[in-house]
Amino acid sequence: MKYTKIIFFLTTILLFSSCKKEEPLRPNNTVVSNSEVYEFIDIDWVLSDSRFYMENLDNGDKNFYDHFGSSQFQSTLDPISGADIPFDSISQGVTTWRFTSNNFILNSVKYYEFTHTENTVVAVGMENGSSRPMTIIDIDDVSITFKVHEAYGSLDGINYAYYSTLTFVRAGETCSSCQPNSDYGYVYQGVINDNVSINGIIGTKWVVTKYYDGFSDTYPNDTLDFYSGTQYRINSGTPTNYTLYSVFGSNMSELTLYGFYTIGGDYSGMVPDNFVTNGQINSVSFTDIFNTNNNKLVWMVRIQ
Repeated sequence: MKYTKIIFFLTTILLFSSCKKEEPLRPNNTVVSNSEVYEFIDIDWVLSDSRFYMENLDNGDKNFYDHFGSSQFQSTLDPISGADIPFDSISQGVTTWRFTSNNFILNSVKYYEFTHTENTVVAVGMENGSSRPMTIIDIDDVSITFKVHEAYGSLDGINYAYYSTLTFVRAGETCSSCQPNSDYGYVYQGVINDNVSINGIIGTKWVVTKYYDGFSDTYPNDTLDFYSGTQYRINSGTPTNYTLYSVFGSNMSELTLYGFYTIGGDYSGMVPDNFVTNGQINSVSFTDIFNTNNNKLVWMVRIQ
């Protein structure tokens, strides 16, 4: 009888162990989606599609928009308040992310440390001491989709909660249907009007006639050549990046000039939507995106 009880006990343990579902292993360079394990480290991810979700906190309406359209290839993760740091400006087919064992690399040029817990990555030590959480909501062998920039804001006296989703594909791959289904309960409203000025500036040239740094005026007369939708040159020098998009719900656009060494570095300023047509920028405050206390007033005139 004693041996019969021991055998029954061992049999019960074996049956219980065999029924217990094994959880997939989750090394630090992988994420789990639908019980499948996928790597996301040491892969060049190229931005393919993006959506912007808005919930009206006053009446409960939920709408979503495409960041990109047939003639719109740039946008910002925060169309209400504008981009605070380079991470917030996105370009279809141009913006790239790469995660290594040590860094999160933005557009192959900016390096940040990051943490990784479950399916959430947080880039830390970004400009102005900020951080950016990136939650992986969908992944397969070709693409990966993140939920980013969850925030609250007010537009025309109405309070909103909003966020974006970014779908990337592996460099060298193509995918026409990698973007996951839209979030439940949100109604599609088309392409967000976030980029009305970008096409007009392509092919134009501008002379920086003056800037004021708080102490004295400087007259550089440098020429800025906006020869493409993402890059410009100073005096026919080395190409560097820029972004230009209209701020949602206003008549202003944010112009960010990376490598704007005429005035000392990477700067961003709010300009009227019609500045390209008017052909001038007068006494516009440009802020150093790495030091928000460093403002300079800029004057530019269009020459082509």
